Parts: sequence; structure tokens; C-alpha cells
Amino acid sequence: MKKVTRNVSKDIFLNTLACHTLGWLMRVKEVRKPSPPTLGDIFRMEQGRDIEMRARSLYPSGLAIEDANLDLAHKKTMAAIKDPKVSVIFSATFLANSFATKADILQRTREGWSLNEVKSSILDKPEFIDDIAYTAMVAEKCGLKISDASLLLISKDFRLGMRNDRLYVKIDHTNEVLSRVDLFKAFWEQVERITRAPRKPEPKLKFVCKKCELFKECLGAGIMNPIFDIPRLSQKKFDSLTERGIVRVEDIPNSFALTEIQARVRESVKKNKTFVGAGLKGDLESISWPVYYLDFETVMTAIPLYPDIAPYSNIPTQYSVDKCSGVGRDLEHFAFLADPSRDCRKEFAENLIRTLGDSGSILVYDTLEKTILSGLSNVFPSLSGEINSLIERMINLESIVGTNFYHPDFHGKTSLKVVLPVLVPELSYDSLEIKDGDSAMAAFAYLALGRYKEEKAEEMKKNLKAYCAQDTLALRKVHQRLTQSCSSKSEQRESHHQASLEKF
Repeated sequence: MKKVTRNVSKDIFLNTLACHTLGWLMRVKEVRKPSPPTLGDIFRMEQGRDIEMRARSLYPSGLAIEDANLDLAHKKTMAAIKDPKVSVIFSATFLANSFATKADILQRTREGWSLNEVKSSILDKPEFIDDIAYTAMVAEKCGLKISDASLLLISKDFRLGMRNDRLYVKIDHTNEVLSRVDLFKAFWEQVERITRAPRKPEPKLKFVCKKCELFKECLGAGIMNPIFDIPRLSQKKFDSLTERGIVRVEDIPNSFALTEIQARVRESVKKNKTFVGAGLKGDLESISWPVYYLDFETVMTAIPLYPDIAPYSNIPTQYSVDKCSGVGRDLEHFAFLADPSRDCRKEFAENLIRTLGDSGSILVYDTLEKTILSGLSNVFPSLSGEINSLIERMINLESIVGTNFYHPDFHGKTSLKVVLPVLVPELSYDSLEIKDGDSAMAAFAYLALGRYKEEKAEEMKKNLKAYCAQDTLALRKVHQRLTQSCSSKSEQRESHHQASLEKF
């Protein structure tokens, strides 16, 4: 019999409701160990902790329960609840029949206790109701009366230098939370029974499996092309396929209705052949030379790094540009990295305008660059004419790929990090210190916050430039391979035509 060594946590409870197998695995610690956190992961955790501590500062008399031992923390929490002198408790810990939870901020009221969950988000997301409802349910099981339940979210109106009481907006969700608590209570015993079972529950393919990190090791094991690889697969189509026992893309019958792009994926997988659309050549030929291959990096933080900027504003921090006179023909490389100590958006825009000149296509991958430039155009009206001219010259290579090109190894996606290893396997990010945009964002934020000493700061700046330059190089290489694909297809058509003539 499996030895259960964990209490039921919020994550275990909610995941069990979605998938009995996942909940069981989480409780018996059979979920694989997570990869070491990236710099981006570390920054997000630190940012979340900072938001929580700032919220605590709003209640100077609050008592913090910091014990790592759940039993001891629960006992201290219950003692504090019985003490009329304690009006606010931070990280109040509840343990009821092996179900455990912590409440961010618990405040005594005349009717009972006010439950406040702190989230480092400006958006009121539906899943937050589940989070706070689970905490309320376990607290009630411990004898607590929840009088009201609210979320403390980040206020869009907060600006750097304001007091912490201006950082949050409080949203009352009492009715929704208490209603969800009643629903969750009905599953209390079921979750306990499922996650304590001696054997792992047999998994069942569900639509939620698409986002499960364990899918490839679970029901997806041995399936090279699961139906989740169909782009924008709806729940309705998923249900229709699984009811017929179809779980692989190659098993989807041609008679099954799919969109043009979805059908393209099915056809490519079935034939194990790259799709090269008739429009690819024309789209690539519409690119005007010289071409400026452009990539941006940005920073986005809950607490603004600079004055007069709202939380989670996407601030451009660097760009990399390769100017080429033709496919594979290099001319110049340009790079800009903002001074982390100040807001350099205007300087960023002015430098970019000079770098990109007034003619030639600007090739990007994704819509980030266009979105950022549109924002800069609004912030700096004096530059809007020149910025809008840049936007008009932009061509999104991902859009060209999505419309005209598909390889079975794309598995339904067309992002640069997916397309690159398929089309240009020799180009890798593995040797770089910064390997992803999330970590690049965190590195710049740490520079802006003065976390690095001078030598380390200079090293990080070099790493940031290297990462951004790699993205630009990747964009160039993908463009080159797409152009070669057109040439190969033209040669195949010519060869076929010549063979027909010879036969004739």
C-alpha cells in the first residue's frame, strides 16, 4: 500500500477535482521533481512575497504565524483566534483531518472573521475564487466563522513612491466564495478517499489534460501526435473525437470537419510531410530589401520600476537589429540596452527610429514589437509619425509561417522557440547564460533594482545583449530556411514538369 506522507493542500484538492490521477500522484509524491527554477521563476516568487509583505504593513498589529511545522502552526493559529487581543493574523494555518491551508490575512470582525487573499495581479481571475474558497472551507472545518471573503489585488492606479495603502484594490467575493465552499464540501470525503487509495486511479483523457505537465508521461506516453496538437481544438471537437476513441492526429478521418489550418496539421501528420503553401513564395517576395530583423525585450513588474508607470506596464528595455541586403547577406548589427536606473523609453524610440531608417521591411516574429511601438506612439506624440511609419513597414514572419508553412514536429504551434529547433537545429540557446525571455525580463528588473554589484551588473548586461542578438539571429535563420523551402518546392515542380514533357 502506498504510504501517504502529505496533507491535502489547495493544489492537491483542486487538481483532484480536475483529475483523480493527478491528485493521487501529488499526494503520494510521485509527481516528478520540478526543474530548477529559472531566474524568471525566482523573480516572480520574490515579487509575490514582496506584495504579500506590503499588504501585511497595512495591519501593524497583525500576528504572523511563521512556523514551518503545520501542526505547531495550526495550534498557534487556534490559540491566536481564542485570544481577543489578536485582531489580525498573517499566514493563519488550519489543519482539519489532513486537509491543510494558510490564510494570507485573517481579520477579526463582529460577525466572525474576514478572509483576505493577496494576489500579485491586476486582474480578478475566476480561479482566485477557488483558491480562497478552499481556504475558507478548511477554516470552517476548524470551527471558524467566515463573515466575508475578499481579494486584495494590485491597483492599476498605483505609482512608484505611493504609500502601500494605495497599492491594493479590495474586491468582495463573499457570496461567490461561500457558494463555492458549499460545493467543495460535497467533495471533501471523495478527495480524501481518492488520494488515499492504495492504487493510482486509472487516468481518463479529458480536455484539461492538454495543459497538464504530466500528460506525456501519462495518457500521452507513446503518442507522438496527440489530438491536442490540433490548433485551437475546441471542447466540442475534442469530445466528439474521444467519443470515437480517437486520440491521435493521424487517426482523425478526413470526413471529420476541421478548419483549414487544423486540416493542414492533420494532413501534414498523416503524410509525415512538410506543408509549403502556394502563397509562401509570394509573401516572402513581398519583403523589401534591405531587411531589418528586429527583436525587443521588455520588463513588466507589479511594483513599477520607474515613476509615472502603472503596475505591469510592458516597458521596452532593449532591441537587437540585423540589417541585411539579402537572405544570408549581412550588412550591420545594431543593439540598444536601456540604462536600468531610469526610464529610457523615449531614448529607446529615438535610437530605434535612427537605426531602422526610412526604407526596407522590418521583419519581426510575433506581435510584441508592434504592440510596444503603438504604445510608445501614444506616450510620445512628437514621435508618433515616425513610429507609425516603422509599424507600417513591419512584417510578422510568424503570421507567414502560420498561413503558409507547417512541419509535423511543430505539434500545432508556430512560436519561434518551437519553429527554430525544427528548421534550424544547429542553432541553440543552450550555451547562453540567459536562455528565455522570462529570465531576460527578471535580469533587467534586478539591474534596475540595484541587486548586482558593478562587475556582475556588467556581466548581466552582456548576457542580455547576447540573448537578444540570438533571437535576431534565429529570426534571420528561419527566414533563410523558409526561402530555401520555396526554392526546393520550385525545383520539385520544375523537375515534375520536365519529367512530364519527356514522357510526352
